[in-house]
Amino acid sequence: MNPMPRAPEGVLELHNSELAAWVIPFGARLMQLWWLGAPEGPRPLTLGFASPEAYRRDIMALGAVCGRYANRIADAVLERDGQRWKLDVNHALGHCLHGGRAGFGVRNWDIAHHDQTAARLRLQSPDGDQGFPGACDAEVEYALKDFALEWTARAGVDAACPVNLVQHSYWNLDAAPDLGGHRLQVAASSYLPVDARELPGDPLPVQGTWRDWRESAPIPAQRVPELDSAMLLDTPPGQLREVARLRAGGLGLRLLTDQPLLHLYAGAGLKPTQAPLGVEHRPGAGLCLETEAWPNGPALGRAVWYDAQRPYAHRMRLEFERI
Repeated sequence: MNPMPRAPEGVLELHNSELAAWVIPFGARLMQLWWLGAPEGPRPLTLGFASPEAYRRDIMALGAVCGRYANRIADAVLERDGQRWKLDVNHALGHCLHGGRAGFGVRNWDIAHHDQTAARLRLQSPDGDQGFPGACDAEVEYALKDFALEWTARAGVDAACPVNLVQHSYWNLDAAPDLGGHRLQVAASSYLPVDARELPGDPLPVQGTWRDWRESAPIPAQRVPELDSAMLLDTPPGQLREVARLRAGGLGLRLLTDQPLLHLYAGAGLKPTQAPLGVEHRPGAGLCLETEAWPNGPALGRAVWYDAQRPYAHRMRLEFERI
């Protein structure tokens, strides 16, 4: 059996009888989640780097907490009540992506708490950070609970500002070179198509398309370059509920969230850079399961603005089972 690797210096280790998690303050990232009871010994379940320092050169947000507003904001502009804010442009088509070049995923978070099964990290983002209005105090927690990993995000702002924090790990449950052995199920009858500027349009039905995962089905290898889609979940947001399942290599994952959408990304832009921790980074090697608010939500008039009277909260739970 493979032995459990030793965590590098600076890694926050969490463990119970079923799982071990490695968390790093840079980007509040999940460096790795290990299935301790895998037949071959501890199995890495996400894509990662062998060294924490490698994440400082990462451009694919591996394991990161993206924010202040994850996904795209069209033309890097916010408008509300006659005011206009210009955000940092870090997308090739002129948008603000994942909060800008110095978004939350490339910042050093403070360690607020760390024990055997949980780690909580905090970040203070000042007014005007990447162009966003108001000061924002963000907090995320990773917690192991039996055979599950729970991720919780909270944020308070002192002025009206859109917030959308996303956990951006790439999942690979069987430690194979690609997702060929995986089966996916998503409780979504619609998805958001994107236009030539990579901005979402009105929801379209998944019926009759390759994006129909209402029943468990493989992830077509030939669709990896296109799989970068926000799925509009069928059940209403606000309460924690099951929205997706992923299965491979004798392991099942049940994904629960309180958010309205699940963004699927099969890592079309991945390529080997630094030494990996687990599977080598190539297109189709891992699947992002990003529970989120609406991509480009401010421009679409969605209820994604928060203020001192309305704090932000986001909960995601990953429940595992042997199959």
